[in-house]
Amino acid sequence: MPRDVCVVGAGVVGLASAVNILENIPDVRVTIIADKFSPNTTADGAAGVWLPYSLGNTPENLQRRWGETTFHHLETLLKTEESSTAGVTALPMFRISDDPIKEEYWSKTVYGYKQVPTGELVKLFPHAHTKYGEFYITLLCECRMYLPWLMRRFKEGGGKLINKRILDLQELTGRYDVIVNCTGLDARSLVADYSVQPIRGQLRRVTAPWIKHAVYDFTSECYAIPCANNTVLGGTTQHGNWNKKPNEVDSEKILKGARAIYPSLKHATLQHDWAGLRPGRPRVRLESEIRKVGGKEAKIVHNYGHGGAGVTLHWGCAQDTTALVAELLGEKVNFRKQPPSKL
Repeated sequence: MPRDVCVVGAGVVGLASAVNILENIPDVRVTIIADKFSPNTTADGAAGVWLPYSLGNTPENLQRRWGETTFHHLETLLKTEESSTAGVTALPMFRISDDPIKEEYWSKTVYGYKQVPTGELVKLFPHAHTKYGEFYITLLCECRMYLPWLMRRFKEGGGKLINKRILDLQELTGRYDVIVNCTGLDARSLVADYSVQPIRGQLRRVTAPWIKHAVYDFTSECYAIPCANNTVLGGTTQHGNWNKKPNEVDSEKILKGARAIYPSLKHATLQHDWAGLRPGRPRVRLESEIRKVGGKEAKIVHNYGHGGAGVTLHWGCAQDTTALVAELLGEKVNFRKQPPSKL
């Protein structure tokens, strides 16, 4: 007999969770319920670089496992004809700073990681902060393409959608066998988790097709990231700031920092400014829970609080979420090693 699972939230974490549940647990019907779908999610605005970022005290072993699973998923997709449709590509990247840069655990996951001598950095970026630097090739996952690609995959598998804002879990209890909470910042009100706080990011998208390498300047916290149809300039990391509107002060900071990296950006044409709120938390919450809601038993899996690393961890977290859903349903899950659907 089919069981009903609902996923609340349609960002990159919610969509990935829904696809994994649908494709890997037998006899389930999966419904996504959300008030915002692509292109109106926070993930759609972000650049989408695979890079563990702003994860609080999330244990390194979990960051590593979730991140590596996601990297290998994107790497598999990169090698198929679907990569252009899904917005996945390889991205050469420099990180530079006036202070020493610690080699992180993920340096073994990305391609060709190396420390870059100061002399070489100065030749490339004479106006930026270049005492220390590193270079590697990571993966870029542009969610404005990736989320519609995942959505088509979900619908192709028989998934259903409901456009609605859920204000109370009581609205879902008794209707679904398992509720999957991928509400990001909205978990603060939905499940009264007041440890969830916004991490505001602002960026600017410009037309600058001559920019071919991503550069992140630790000292100024500014970056330039070439994407398929524009270049993303950023950024801000403002904890506790709820303002979703771009402001001129941040725009000026971003432009000054980006032009120090690439002076030619003075001639870039503005496409638009954007600001969004990342779901910050002391650590990612990924766990199952059985609680009484409105006098009824609710089986819930929580998957939220990814800070600035939703894209970086989404597939690994989705697989763990799927395993927890299967456990609550009394099933075992064996993840299929399959090529992406031809959509």
